[in-house]
Amino acid sequence: MSITDPAFLAFLEQQRVDYRAGLPERWLQIESFWRQLLSGEAQSPALAGLERCAHGLAGSGATFGCAAMGEAARLLELAVNPLLDSAQALSPETLAALTRAVDALQRSFPDAT
Repeated sequence: MSITDPAFLAFLEQQRVDYRAGLPERWLQIESFWRQLLSGEAQSPALAGLERCAHGLAGSGATFGCAAMGEAARLLELAVNPLLDSAQALSPETLAALTRAVDALQRSFPDAT
């Protein structure tokens, strides 16, 4: 099978379609972790979940034709990462930076979730 094989190209296209179809659910996960974080519920698990979701999108976005989303996810991941080991409450400045990163990620989703 070569990369120009019509069956292979159809398979790749279906993978891209399936990936994009799953993005609304992935956004709902991010949004849920974000709401938990803003409400002060379980900061550590919320940050870990947010980082895990962002990491997954950062790694897969460009592969499936969503490079801007992947880059926005990478920036969110990098913003969350240093906070994972901290038990301290998030400062207003940190929350503002995370809000900007989450908003940028949401705007970058295909068909803006």
